Amino acid sequence: MKKMILHSMIFTLSLMSALSAVASDNIYDYNYWGHEIIRKYTAQIAASGTLETISSDPNKCLPVYKNAIANGVLDIRYALGYFDDSQGTDVMWDGVNYGISPSLDIGMYNSIRRALTEPCSNSEQADLCGFKVASEGLGISVLEKPVVLAGGASVLARMTLTYASASESFVLNQGELSERQKFLAEQSEKNYFGGIGHADIVIYNGHSRDGGGPDFNPPILDKSLHVNYRGYYQVKRPGIRRVLDLIRNGPNKDSVMTFFSCYSRKHFYTDLLKANPKQRLVLSADTIDYYDSLKASMGYLQGFLRGACGQELADVAKQGEKIKDGFIGYQIK
Repeated sequence: MKKMILHSMIFTLSLMSALSAVASDNIYDYNYWGHEIIRKYTAQIAASGTLETISSDPNKCLPVYKNAIANGVLDIRYALGYFDDSQGTDVMWDGVNYGISPSLDIGMYNSIRRALTEPCSNSEQADLCGFKVASEGLGISVLEKPVVLAGGASVLARMTLTYASASESFVLNQGELSERQKFLAEQSEKNYFGGIGHADIVIYNGHSRDGGGPDFNPPILDKSLHVNYRGYYQVKRPGIRRVLDLIRNGPNKDSVMTFFSCYSRKHFYTDLLKANPKQRLVLSADTIDYYDSLKASMGYLQGFLRGACGQELADVAKQGEKIKDGFIGYQIK
């Protein structure tokens, strides 16, 4: 971690002029709206009454949480992919030109970290608050909080949160910030891929890349400046191939994997179940926008922190018809 912090200081001094060229972390006011969405969705979960209906039977969800209970730590990896808004042209918002394919994951990271580390001041926040920062560095925070799972087991929830973009600017991330970009992409990859077969819960929130994701790098664009799905991602499938290899060889076959990315059921379900027929999954049934993926990820995180499984987990996580119909859990029991 000391090396990581030193790396951050070196970059800060050398890249201030480059970063001033963009409204850092501010596209679509994600720092503000992301946090607001988390808080409103958390309050919606609390108001639904679903947290009170989770079974207290210590054996009901034991298969899902047995490793966490045995180790005393619920190991959660939340890895944000390179979350670009690629439209094939410059993106304008609120009078600012963000250029082609600006990325959003820095603002999403800030929103999640802020919400989770706020003091728990009211019941509407449920468990998505009160986390302490155990360690942090450039693009990474390790957050910890004691929680009590359904059935009464006390564990330490430890969530490693990472983002993948050096800045909002695709051009800068490919040029002046390329070294920083490489560092952050590799760090988020290590958080995500390193968690497969080891962590209890592995959350990916990003792009499916039309079957080529999960992806933590700036998008490969075609001549029209759109993401090169047909010529690269559909052919190479770099992310999911790496995932499948790790699932086959990972020691922990009981982990839960979530893919908060467009059409992840269509793109990944068959291959994932071939690699591990008992793999526990949360997948999207449709295209989803950035805010809906944030809501769903927080909803499932809330359920996991209570030790929920099966239909009770779905009831907690999925508030509102769009989220309810847009995400499906498999074998989380």
